[in-house]
Amino acid sequence: METELKLLLAPEHTKAFIRHPLIKRYARAAPRIKDQTGTYFDTPDLLLRQNEAGLRVRRTGNEYIQTLKAGGGVSGGLHQRNEWESLVDGEQPDLPVLRELAASDETWARKVFSDKTAAQLTPIFSTHIQRMVWDLVLQDGSEVECVIDQGTVEHRDLKVDVCEIELELKQGEASALFDFALQLLQDLPLRIGIQSKAQRGYGLFHQARRTQQGIAATSSASRAKPLQLTRKMPVEQAFLAVVNNCVEQIQANDIADQDSDDIERLHQMRVGLRRLRSAFTLFDPVITLPASLAAEFEWVSQAIGNARDWDVLATQTLAALPAHAIGAIDLERVRHAALVEAGKEHALAVQAVASPRYTALVLQFSRWLLTAGWRDGLDAAGREALAQALFRYARQMLRRDEKRLNKRGAHLEENDRARHRTRIAAKKMRYDIEFFQALYGEKSSRPYLKALSRLQDQLGLQNDLVVADALLQQLQQKQVRLAPSIAYARGFLAGQVKDGHERMHRLWKKWKAQALPQ
Repeated sequence: METELKLLLAPEHTKAFIRHPLIKRYARAAPRIKDQTGTYFDTPDLLLRQNEAGLRVRRTGNEYIQTLKAGGGVSGGLHQRNEWESLVDGEQPDLPVLRELAASDETWARKVFSDKTAAQLTPIFSTHIQRMVWDLVLQDGSEVECVIDQGTVEHRDLKVDVCEIELELKQGEASALFDFALQLLQDLPLRIGIQSKAQRGYGLFHQARRTQQGIAATSSASRAKPLQLTRKMPVEQAFLAVVNNCVEQIQANDIADQDSDDIERLHQMRVGLRRLRSAFTLFDPVITLPASLAAEFEWVSQAIGNARDWDVLATQTLAALPAHAIGAIDLERVRHAALVEAGKEHALAVQAVASPRYTALVLQFSRWLLTAGWRDGLDAAGREALAQALFRYARQMLRRDEKRLNKRGAHLEENDRARHRTRIAAKKMRYDIEFFQALYGEKSSRPYLKALSRLQDQLGLQNDLVVADALLQQLQQKQVRLAPSIAYARGFLAGQVKDGHERMHRLWKKWKAQALPQ
């Protein structure tokens, strides 16, 4: 199993990294410099990619080395994958040799190592990299191969630049990689590297295919993947499964990593952060997130949330205004002004996610997960709580959620703040039921989740209208000439809020009539 931490560095900072005192302090010897050309292979229908495998033949000097990576995953920049490699005679891979090395009978292996696959292998993209390598022995004795790669990933006429640091653990604890990275971060503006070179290459391949077929680019946003929990699973194991599921969604939609203008990516990254923070609340009785990390998650959530609020106003809420009124007042200029503000907030959100502050958050949180930091100072009762069966705990937490939602929903009539608090309670409960859905089965949980989702969605629409009014007030102060049009929009949306109350109460009653999943 290969374990490495990948970090991105702007090319103008490479000299500072190469000369960094920490490199000089821990390096066993001077760096080795290699020029490497790699070719990645797959079948025409990308069978290897579909099975989350990557096959490369890399030339270094006069040697050709084939490498297959499969399984594992990425969490907080830590890449852990099975890796097999061997020398080959030339530029073509020798799949039967890798089949013997892997010696796996898993489904992916049977597909990847078949004779049919071997016969269909073809070059997909290539890499041209200058690699500088140091062998480090860190303060705690961990042995690390430290690499800086600079070059390109190429497919036909398309290419993307690469400038990244890889810290591969050779011996010791993986936490040492995070400690070393955090030390470097004090002097260098590093970012977490989520995408591998292979992922970038496949991205170019798909881009070229879309261009060739005249297909417009679509959003690269990713939704959360289904969770597979079991009733007898210990609570601590379930916590890690839920949190890693949320982190995977956040990483897949990292707005600073690619497609930074994609509104849907920003939305899905925000959803991932909301699910993660809901998970912290869900498991707080047994696992408490350090206050310092909680504050940083609040910061980045707020930055992304501001951008999402303006996006919703500009692209959804204002678009719902009746067409017959558009000719009377200049709503198009209002929409344009809102889009401009949305663009500014979107840029600030990307800036936040690309910042060393966010990198530090990801590294510190990932280290906390890796070392089970919540166990520090835990007594026998605390350890027993972590070991309890998930089904019992889940039942307790869903009852707590239901009680909280009932309590807040009793004040729906009072004001916007009361409805906002009810919406938050409904949203958290919805996330919690989705986390635990595998425990109850879709048939058992579907009616309850459907009623709760409809209620939360309606409360969300009501909240969007309230937020829209606040944003329009801000816009009115900046765009005085648009005051009549903005006043009309605010008036119309205020009426929409009142009109939505009846539907909200109807959906509230439907949810109240449902019984918790068994």
